[in-house]
Order: sequence, then structure tokens, then C-alpha cells
Amino acid sequence: MISAPGYRTLITHMFFEGDEFLESDAVFGVKPSLVVRPELQGGTGTVEYNFGLARELNPGSNRPPSFVAANNKRSPG
Repeated sequence: MISAPGYRTLITHMFFEGDEFLESDAVFGVKPSLVVRPELQGGTGTVEYNFGLARELNPGSNRPPSFVAANNKRSPG
């Protein structure tokens, strides 16, 4: 779960490349963009991944949310 003030909470899941259960996920949530390859650093597997968060809508607004990358750089679209 990823959250930040002023943004909608994102609930997601990441999958490790080569996992024996990738092809048999019960909820069909495995997407290629969520499959990652950990790199060993000091004996620990690490992954760097940028997520985008949607801004909360202002009450009474009918405008769609704008999307902002988790690193605070605006994403196209």
C-alpha cells in the first residue's frame, strides 16, 4: 500500500521474476509491468520501482484526477 497526503491510496503487488507461481496466480493480477528482478546488494535483494499516484478530487469537482509520479514528477497524460 502506498499513500501520501492529497493523493488516492494505491494498493498493488509486485512479483519476482522466475517465481514458480507467476503462471498460476489465482486472481490473475500478474502483469508484466509488475514483474521485477531483484538485484543483490550486500546479500539482500533490492528493487527500485516508480509508482504513480492520482490526486484526490476536490469535493464538488467534476474534473478527473491528475496523475503525479511518486517521485513528484508529473507524468504525461
